[in-house]
Amino acid sequence: MRRIAASVVAAAASLTMLAACSMPGKIGGGSTADPGKTQSFTPAKGKAEATLSIASGSENKEVADAIQKAVDDSGVAVTMHYMGSLDIMSALEHGGDDYDAVWPASSMWISMGDTKHIVKDATSTSTTPIVFGITESKAKQLGWANADGTTKPVKTADILDAVSQGRLTFSMTSATQSNSGASAYLAFMTALTGRDEPLSAADLNDTQLTDQVTKLLKGVDRSSGSSDWLKDMVVANPNRFNAMVNYESLVIQANKTLTDEGHDPLLVVYPADGIAVSDSPLGYVDRGQNLDAAFGKFQQALASKDAKLLFERAGRRTGLGGALAYASDGQVKQSFRADWGINTGADALKTIALPSASVINQALDVYQTKLRKPSYTIWVVDYSGSMSGSGKDGVVGGLKAALDPAQAKQSHIDPADGDVNILIPFSSSAETPTRVKGTSTGELLSRAENTDATGGTNIYDGLLSALDQLPEDTSDYTTAIVLMTDGQSDDGDKSYFTQEYRSRGKDVPVFSIMFGDADPDQLNELAKLSNAKVFDGRDGDLASVFRQVKGFN
Repeated sequence: MRRIAASVVAAAASLTMLAACSMPGKIGGGSTADPGKTQSFTPAKGKAEATLSIASGSENKEVADAIQKAVDDSGVAVTMHYMGSLDIMSALEHGGDDYDAVWPASSMWISMGDTKHIVKDATSTSTTPIVFGITESKAKQLGWANADGTTKPVKTADILDAVSQGRLTFSMTSATQSNSGASAYLAFMTALTGRDEPLSAADLNDTQLTDQVTKLLKGVDRSSGSSDWLKDMVVANPNRFNAMVNYESLVIQANKTLTDEGHDPLLVVYPADGIAVSDSPLGYVDRGQNLDAAFGKFQQALASKDAKLLFERAGRRTGLGGALAYASDGQVKQSFRADWGINTGADALKTIALPSASVINQALDVYQTKLRKPSYTIWVVDYSGSMSGSGKDGVVGGLKAALDPAQAKQSHIDPADGDVNILIPFSSSAETPTRVKGTSTGELLSRAENTDATGGTNIYDGLLSALDQLPEDTSDYTTAIVLMTDGQSDDGDKSYFTQEYRSRGKDVPVFSIMFGDADPDQLNELAKLSNAKVFDGRDGDLASVFRQVKGFN
């Protein structure tokens, strides 16, 4: 097997070729809407000489100690704006927006988004592989763990067999919205070719290979647009979710919380025939704002020995070739624990080489339109009188952004032939649903545009109607109910809906989009009930929020 060091060099060479190319563009616990969307760090002593605005992957929430250390040592404040990889790529395609730096999970997104060549001095801050985190009982049941809890070599074909036999389901982020999902998907497909070479365009037209990937992706029981949210969901529900695909560092963070709360940790499984490694690059976005000196100070402080130690304590690798630089440190040992299945040996990981930008682009299109499990989305939309005018216009625009094939394609959330979308308008009561299948969503969008906004707000009648629209076997789909409201329910029986939701045993997430005067407590109760999330649409950009919600389904 190739060592990490060799793979990092190969990946770097591949990313150099990508640079000239481009591609189109707290869960279950009653949290507030979109918690942790931004996070500010200021020097502990003295006034900051400058403040950097950084577009960052959500997984960097876990290295806050290292960020604070670098801020203290450099005297430069930073504001972290947490978002998906596709959003970071899109920001770069638009000239960097208002960001002074970008910090995605992988260089892939800088290379593919930086068509204007405005990113300077991008340097890896740490590495972490994308792995399976599986409960020990499930790993033993599958024959992937020994009696003492240590893991055995597992190939991607073994994972495929377990899914095909109905013995394994797992949670994973969307390949078109999150780096961990995209990287895992590319690694699955590359490994299943049986070659030690990057994917080619011919591979994407190989029906035997694509059929295998389709069967493997049928094992996804929950999708997400965020790696950090996925981790939180699994941690909040240890008896419900027994496997996820995520960063090794986030599995480590999950295990720390699980063990602190008296639950069994997840065992880390590295597919033996190919995994992806994220290099977490930080780069300066040169928009002529003259903050390059401040950025240099912060970046240098982030690369210091003290900061790197904090990275490793948080579960990131900072040594050459993906090794540990501080393996003897007690807290690092408590992160990289062998009894959690973590292997830090020189030959532990066989990593894939990235394909060309055009192949990555094509691979993501194939994933979204052909290979992923079909989505089944029920849109429960508020048409009460208060939604008349701009509120209704925002909803219609949001639905078009998520479901109109031409608009949705720009965000890689375009509908596929097997997808089902249902619109249930509600006001004082739920109206008759409109159901469409496949890419022809015009009837649903026309209904959304032509429905009048009048009457009261009976959220629970709309949600009860949604339960009646669920398929008999939800395992055939990535299923979700999406509630959009601008107010508090003034009618309907919350306790009856809760009883009905639990009695039907479908375990479908109820995502909510909060708008206007919607009650966050009411919506967070729904999120807690269904292991879902509340999205904040109160800034008026509902199209962006609808696209984000669709990325979770």
